[in-house]
Amino acid sequence: MTQFRNTEQAFLSLLRTIADVGEEISVRGSVTREITSQQIEITNPRERVVVIPGRNNNVFASIAESLWVLAGRDDVAYLEGYLKRAGDYSDDGLTWRGAYGPRLRNWYGTDQLQQILTILTDEPASRRAVATLYDPARDFVDTKDVPCNNWLHFLRRNGQLHLHVAARSTDIWWGFSGINIFEWALLLEMMAHWLGDEPGHLTFTTSSLHLYEQHYPKAITVLDQETHTATYPDSDERRVPRFTTPWAQFDDVLDSWFRLEDQLRTGADLVTLEVPFDDPLLRQYIAMIDIYWAFKRGTPQQDLEFRIAALGDTDLARAATEFVNRPNSHSH
Repeated sequence: MTQFRNTEQAFLSLLRTIADVGEEISVRGSVTREITSQQIEITNPRERVVVIPGRNNNVFASIAESLWVLAGRDDVAYLEGYLKRAGDYSDDGLTWRGAYGPRLRNWYGTDQLQQILTILTDEPASRRAVATLYDPARDFVDTKDVPCNNWLHFLRRNGQLHLHVAARSTDIWWGFSGINIFEWALLLEMMAHWLGDEPGHLTFTTSSLHLYEQHYPKAITVLDQETHTATYPDSDERRVPRFTTPWAQFDDVLDSWFRLEDQLRTGADLVTLEVPFDDPLLRQYIAMIDIYWAFKRGTPQQDLEFRIAALGDTDLARAATEFVNRPNSHSH
């Protein structure tokens, strides 16, 4: 197992390993460079934002998709506002049939998050707090969308909650560093809060960690940088907002968050809206969505900088600043 402090460090190190020793292989007509049987441990999963020049990560999409998953959604129309290629992975143009959200929140009538919370509340040392995402009854089919992440296991030990994720296949560019670690680290933070624990380690095991051929040039650009300013300094001076919503209020708060998102998407400004929840993390996440849609509408740079400054010295502010100041940023 290879251990890293955060997603950013893991991405840079594993990308180098793939470039140096990865084996080129073609799967379903796509060429990738691959390393197999990887077990990766992130020791500070709250540090989940990736800001690396040349990587062109879209933190707004990571936020939007992660909350979409945790709300139990599978609709493509919402995602396409953040991920232009979302429809490419839909069989019917309307939904992702392999979306994690419905499988987590409504597995044949079972809310797996509720069950995990119940198990670990009733028996804190339990080893049975498992969520399944791969469904043999549905997924042995010819489709554009088979779940890549297949299994989640939560373990409470010594005041910390740890999460182990098992995946069959992981694209390091769009998957691992774009959404997978972000969404599961967010879920780990939430579940830890609901249980009264601190987030522990996030362990991610994948059979295939790979880089698609289309990303080779960008990977070379990233790896050729002589220096990189870490998003999270060793001094821990950059603030990371915390999630504080109780489980009993979670779905209602998410509903409110998505109502605000829809208003921002259709032209409203956050300053004119009432935010009906106090959660520091979710308030910053909706502020990020406000920045994103203002940027998409062509809001002047000075106005964008004002909105970003309101986030304070946070990882999200750094990511938003990097995004809006990129060359050709509207294409990302």
